[in-house]
Amino acid sequence: MPTPRFDIERIGYETRRAIERPLQLDRATLRGARAVGIVCAALFFLPVILSLAFPSAFFYPPYHRVYERMLGALLLAFGLGLLLALRDPSRNAGVFAVVGLATGFLGAANVYTLLVDHADPLHWVVQVPLLVGVTAVLVVTYMRLRRPHPVVVRIVVAAVVLLPFALLLYDVAYGAFVH
Repeated sequence: MPTPRFDIERIGYETRRAIERPLQLDRATLRGARAVGIVCAALFFLPVILSLAFPSAFFYPPYHRVYERMLGALLLAFGLGLLLALRDPSRNAGVFAVVGLATGFLGAANVYTLLVDHADPLHWVVQVPLLVGVTAVLVVTYMRLRRPHPVVVRIVVAAVVLLPFALLLYDVAYGAFVH
């Protein structure tokens, strides 16, 4: 009796096609995703402009121009990435996810800095709500555009929550090896 022929190319193609098939989204969801992208991009551009007039609201003293430029470049890249993703939000849903994750990490790093280094409390009023709000809106938008696996969602939430502990370990290692 001949063994059945196993055609991996056909099976692989069918699996890939099923995975890559985008969800059928209604116009309201797409319009909402575009609105979120525009508002969040504006919220990324705004601190870059406002930090010129109010540096203490966005930076930690002593001010270093190099770090100010790097943070400004990062925020501008987030905003530009979101604006570029607006053409087809369902296909570019990953941009919403990655920018939301990076913003969550940035927010967690700010909370860690505020708790450990006792920075200016103005950051609790300006930066933390801005970053937490943008993170939440981008993640919810991503979850409306795609249906991520619940395990992936839990891993991402755990990564953002555990980031301050990773930063603490970094500070301990830095203190032990550098100073």
